[in-house]
Amino acid sequence: MSTDRYEQTLLTEQLEVALEELARASGLMPQEIVELVEYGVFQPVAGSAEAASMSTWRFSARTITLGRRARRLKADFDLNLSGLALALTYLERIEELEAELERLRCQMLD
Repeated sequence: MSTDRYEQTLLTEQLEVALEELARASGLMPQEIVELVEYGVFQPVAGSAEAASMSTWRFSARTITLGRRARRLKADFDLNLSGLALALTYLERIEELEAELERLRCQMLD
């Protein structure tokens, strides 16, 4: 099991973190997280997204893994936030398709 998948297993949807906690854990600046929310990459938990103050936003703890990936991509490829958002969106979609392909392969073996 890769480290990212292990982290995703531990960081479940039930756990929530605040904006500042997400920034500390991921290595991103709070303003970068806000911009990634605007791009639709990060999504505050329902209810907190409608809050007037961004400081009250809550995120699924699984967002930490995505934030760490964002930080690495930004550093490794010197991406601006719009490029980062596009790369993250495509990587998430690729992972979804790979998981679906794996499920279909397992069904064929039954």
